[in-house]
Amino acid sequence: MGNLGTYPDGRTILLDWAFPGAGPACWDLSWYLALNRARLPEPKEAMISRFRAALEDRGIDTGSWWQQQLDLCMIGIMATFSWGKALGVAGELSWWEARVADAATRQRIPVPG
Repeated sequence: MGNLGTYPDGRTILLDWAFPGAGPACWDLSWYLALNRARLPEPKEAMISRFRAALEDRGIDTGSWWQQQLDLCMIGIMATFSWGKALGVAGELSWWEARVADAATRQRIPVPG
């Protein structure tokens, strides 16, 4: 939460200086969802929808890339943090497992069975 701030009008400021530069928007979203589970003000699905809507509201057309980028970023985040999810709060691992399984199916990535 050290990377969060608030504008005087109530809007949230997100700053992360660990890896400055351009990158996929869904990577930051996935990272945020993975690391802030206990602090999320709403379900992850709602945050994902709200994030996409905010991009669209700012004129960013997400239609051609959104699902693929979100899928691949979710898979990458799970590869990065799965140990923490496996040892963490009940239900957290199953949410990520379901998301990654759905993503792998959509992206035609073989999942060991």
